[in-house]
Formats: sequence, structure tokens, C-alpha cells
Amino acid sequence: MNKKGKSLTITGGVLALAIASLVIFNTNAFSDEIVKKGSKQIEVETNVKDRAIKTFDINTKNEKVLYNSDVFNDKIATESADLRSKLLTAIAMLTDDKTFVPGDKIPIYFLEGNNKASIAIEHADGTISLTKFDISKEEPVKIDHREAK
Repeated sequence: MNKKGKSLTITGGVLALAIASLVIFNTNAFSDEIVKKGSKQIEVETNVKDRAIKTFDINTKNEKVLYNSDVFNDKIATESADLRSKLLTAIAMLTDDKTFVPGDKIPIYFLEGNNKASIAIEHADGTISLTKFDISKEEPVKIDHREAK
């Protein structure tokens, strides 16, 4: 092999190694970012859940806690599509009436049997609210709303 062929081979090898290193580094950095974001979301949801339970004296023996992913992630959701649809409609109602606005933290859902659901939201101003819905019919009906500082 002549001198020019060797240098092209070496240059090509170095370039391939550099590109592979960049891809691996960026993939790891991206994965770490996703893990950090997921961890932060879990922390925020747990804090909202704990604050709602304490503030509104929620009995978790009688009410099942659902996180955002339990409602909206088809891969891990265990509740029926009908129930999840009703919860989606309920959160949309809270968005429409400006109870849930940009800047608020991720809502937490509490199910009381098959007929009632409550949505806890920690607001950007530091207050927390709990809105209870009757979900026994086709469309959810708001039956109670409480706020606390």
C-alpha cells in the first residue's frame, strides 16, 4: 500500500472513531437528561400528592392515587379507557374554567370507588386545590372545589 493509501485509511479510521464517540456521548447525555427530567417529575408529583393528602385530609385507604402517567401513558395505565377518558375530560374542564393553568404543577388524581374522582393541583402562586367530580355518568360533573394556602 502506498503512502497516500495509508494516510487515507488512518484518516478514515480517526474520523469514524470521532463520529462514533460523538454519537455515544450525545446519546448518553440525552439519556441522562431524560432520567433527570423523569426523576424531577416523580419528585414533584410525590410532593403534590403528599401536600394534598395532608391539606385536605385524604384517606388513602379509601382513595386510590393515580399519577399523570397512570392516566395518560397507555403502556403503564391499569385503569379502563373509559375511566381515563373521564379523568381527561375532568382536567379539561379545569383548564377551561382556568383552575388549571400554565405554571401549575402536575395534577394528582384520587379515585374513590368507581363513582368519584378528585384532582389535586398545586398552583403557581403556592396554593393547592382539590376538585371533586362525580364520574358515575357519561360526563364528569364537578361536585366540590376547595383551595388552601
